[in-house]
Amino acid sequence: MKNQQNRTLGAFEKTFWLLDLIDSKDFALAGEIEGRKSAAEWRQALDKVQRRHPNLSVRIAMDQFSRPVLEHVEPLPIPLRVLNVSDDYRWEQEVEKELAIRFDTNQGPLLRAILVQKPQNTVLILAGHHSVADGTSINLLFRDILSAVTGQDLVNLKPQKSNDETLGLPEDRAVPNPDEIVLLSDANKVFDPKIKTIRFSQEITQNLIERAREEQTTVHGAICASVLIAARKMRPEWADKKIEMISPICSRRALDLDDNFGLNITTHPVHFEGEQHLYFWEIARLAKAGLAGTDTVEHVKNYINFFRDLTFNTHDLQQIIEILKNAFNQEIMVTNLGRVKYDTNFGDLKLNALYGPMVRSGKGKEQTIGAITCNGSLCLTNTSDTPIHGLLEEMEKLMAEACSATFA
Repeated sequence: MKNQQNRTLGAFEKTFWLLDLIDSKDFALAGEIEGRKSAAEWRQALDKVQRRHPNLSVRIAMDQFSRPVLEHVEPLPIPLRVLNVSDDYRWEQEVEKELAIRFDTNQGPLLRAILVQKPQNTVLILAGHHSVADGTSINLLFRDILSAVTGQDLVNLKPQKSNDETLGLPEDRAVPNPDEIVLLSDANKVFDPKIKTIRFSQEITQNLIERAREEQTTVHGAICASVLIAARKMRPEWADKKIEMISPICSRRALDLDDNFGLNITTHPVHFEGEQHLYFWEIARLAKAGLAGTDTVEHVKNYINFFRDLTFNTHDLQQIIEILKNAFNQEIMVTNLGRVKYDTNFGDLKLNALYGPMVRSGKGKEQTIGAITCNGSLCLTNTSDTPIHGLLEEMEKLMAEACSATFA
């Protein structure tokens, strides 16, 4: 079966490609794994997974009509960096390094792997370019890599269409007689993101799930409430400010997509102002209500059409970049991948915890909260160039107190 990817970028893929010229939008997930394999075995597993997913063997090039396209390239092995460290080594510093290194999209590949080998256990870090991937893609990639490294066979997938094509929308039109495009990006801009992590106990996580259901909201709503309350308390200039909070929404279910490595999300803002007098669960319900209807085909199509109007059918990409410089200025992003739905036992390896997505989601002052529930424990991350110190611990405290509070 031919599984080489060659097509124009969809509208949101193109938007992320342009956004990356302004500010790095690379992102990462990290998995804590019980057990070890040799570096050679991990290398073979990456090669096997790369054959399964067409988007792992592409670069982004400009075609003769000045359109950015995904272009299959081989051989194009996924870079693998290996470290042998002690048990107390802080793997978060490796994510910080990776998010500070730009991908060369014109060369590819658009994924890097970092293997942190401890005496008995392993941390695997996967960093990707957002034009071709999202958090769910890398979550599923962990499953595939762990399956491959423990000797399981993988089925190769067909190239994924852009969301535009899936929705029956035409590709980016060729511009007649395009001028030569010179994109002005700050390739030398320095990024210095900081990563913090926390893992809730299974007891706190289960209490949170049950109480959120009783309060007619969600765990996502509770996370949004806790970060809002904590951030207003811990960053004085945000105490009375109108706060924009963005949540990425997975579009795979709405579009009936497979497990391909690809970009399949929308983003949706919820604004908070004057809510300080409300109690925790009221804010959590507001957060849930603000995202109503975002998991539908209609929402995805409207979202894609917005970016098609902005980025398609023009060769004046520099003008688009100037417009995008004023976009994504939120104070907070909560990117929640939900529960790891696959079996985390892989023979002699076990995925104990999964963290992320870790990403610089705005201009540097934002707090980006990544959330994944793995093996019954909620794992949170905070990524920011200017982190609020102690934010995750305060969020855990707020959620634990909200779960133990009597009903209003």
